[in-house]
Amino acid sequence: MIHQQLSGPLVREASLITDEDIRAINSLPNPPPVPVSARDVFVRRCRLAGDAVDAYFGCFRTSDLPKLLTMIQGAPLLVGHDKRSLGVARFFGGDLIEHQNHRYVAPRFYWLRGHSSADDLRVAIDGGLYSEASISFAYQKPACSVCGEDIRTCAHLPGSKDKEGKTVFYWYDEIAAVLEGSLVYRGAEPGTGFSLGLADFRPSDSENPIYGLPTLRLKRHGKWYTVPLVEDEP
Repeated sequence: MIHQQLSGPLVREASLITDEDIRAINSLPNPPPVPVSARDVFVRRCRLAGDAVDAYFGCFRTSDLPKLLTMIQGAPLLVGHDKRSLGVARFFGGDLIEHQNHRYVAPRFYWLRGHSSADDLRVAIDGGLYSEASISFAYQKPACSVCGEDIRTCAHLPGSKDKEGKTVFYWYDEIAAVLEGSLVYRGAEPGTGFSLGLADFRPSDSENPIYGLPTLRLKRHGKWYTVPLVEDEP
């Protein structure tokens, strides 16, 4: 019987980051001064905002969501909208997705593995401790859902019922800027949240945590691990 012991770091999550992700990060407005590689970053996806009515009775128009996604590129991810602190991550790329019968802006975001609290953030997001998100933005007009006028001056009250029994809300019209997105204890809009955001995820791969990469099975400290084989640079 041949007994062999392998030692070395367990490589995790390389399959979650694509070449397209790295190109997008390094092409952001104000790109990283030192270009990053897949080995430098963690990447996740965030349902940041959508066309559901929020807790303030405001709502984004579905037609404005592509504009919102464009505006979020390069914006920081903060904690609790605390603008006194710097961002913990940065948004890039993404797409529009369906979730709970609504459309959502779902940008990706990255943070650096080399940061002292990088693993703390990863564990908290992946484990669901940080489970909701919120967006900070500027817009020109809160347009009433009933009459289309500025709801600050029209006769309709947000949250009340109109003649047909529908809840009165207002549209966030003429969006001017996205300032940041935040990790929050409770989002104003239902349906926000986080995911791994695999660009090449297939349902048939759902039981394979490495999603189809060549793998190596090894035993370490009495436990078995399956790790992806990722070609390293010489």
